Amino acid sequence: MKSPIEDTIWASSYGSVAAVQAAFDRFGPEYHEAILASGVPSGAAEALMPHLDPNAQGIDFGCGSGVLGIVLRELGLRQPLDGLDISPVMLDLARETGCYRDLQRANLLAPDERPPLPGPYDFAITVGLIGDYVPYYLALPQIVSVLRPGAFVGFTVDIKSTPWPALERLGPELGLSLLSEKTLTVPEGKLMAQTYQFFVARLE
Repeated sequence: MKSPIEDTIWASSYGSVAAVQAAFDRFGPEYHEAILASGVPSGAAEALMPHLDPNAQGIDFGCGSGVLGIVLRELGLRQPLDGLDISPVMLDLARETGCYRDLQRANLLAPDERPPLPGPYDFAITVGLIGDYVPYYLALPQIVSVLRPGAFVGFTVDIKSTPWPALERLGPELGLSLLSEKTLTVPEGKLMAQTYQFFVARLE
């Protein structure tokens, strides 16, 4: 049987969840600075924040080092986020930002093993997860499952690894109505050049 890891960019190249974790444990601080400098987290937050109440409670799937918590706070979000990530080192970095309330280690390729969460949440955000480490058909249902009706979700999708017709079908099936879309680009440098589509949707 095909493993979901085969439908992703980085996870399949690393070969295992353990190898992905080891890579982020090793390069966490360097990655934190590089992804912040890329402008991608800021671009995502700028697209989502106009839809949010400043006191909204959210969750960051694949939170990494906490860059989304930083940029959302800078844009006026008052409540700390909850966050999930595979790397203990990254979770420690996120904790140091002071932008997170509850941080838990989770392998999002195994939804049944995900720790319990205190939702439902007013919004969810994820950047660099769908298509990179978790395929869309596992990630989106997990995200939607912890949201309240009327909640918002902002998510990037790697354009190389995700079949667009299937993604377009899945969103409405999960009750998501698309509100906006923008292109976010990671320039060549310390990180590999990559192009994402960032979607903002509302859960009906």
